[in-house]
Amino acid sequence: MSNIIYLKIEGKNQGLISSGCGSYDSMGNKWQKGHENEIFVYELNNAAERIDNVAYQPVEIRKPIDKSTPLLLSALNENEYLTCTFIFYRTSENGGMEQYFSMKLTDAKVKNIRMHYPSSITHNEYQPEEFISFTYKNMLCEHIKAGTSAYCIWESQSF
Repeated sequence: MSNIIYLKIEGKNQGLISSGCGSYDSMGNKWQKGHENEIFVYELNNAAERIDNVAYQPVEIRKPIDKSTPLLLSALNENEYLTCTFIFYRTSENGGMEQYFSMKLTDAKVKNIRMHYPSSITHNEYQPEEFISFTYKNMLCEHIKAGTSAYCIWESQSF
């Protein structure tokens, strides 16, 4: 079973953007009890590299079209500062879900939004989704179960 990722987004102007995103009204029959104020994330990608300096890339997610879709478009339009907290779950030794990892972006901004509406004729089994990329000033990654963490600052670093 793959891991499950939820996202909580707090906007400087809009407040809790993820409020109600996991509810029945937002997600229909895919809603998840206990995660009503979080965004369900299908996929997350991020990268960093070092040649001379550390270079970070935007964090990109793939998510369903939900209540946050117009709010994230507004955040892009207004260049709103965001705090994005990604919460990662895995299957525990008892078979239940346990939170084991988190990633928090501060002073984040929506960089790009791409919506994908598959053809109902050729891809009837797919649902509309969107790809959102975030730039950020700071990232804190924590492996909660193993007790390790890292803090990164997105700026030119040479040392």
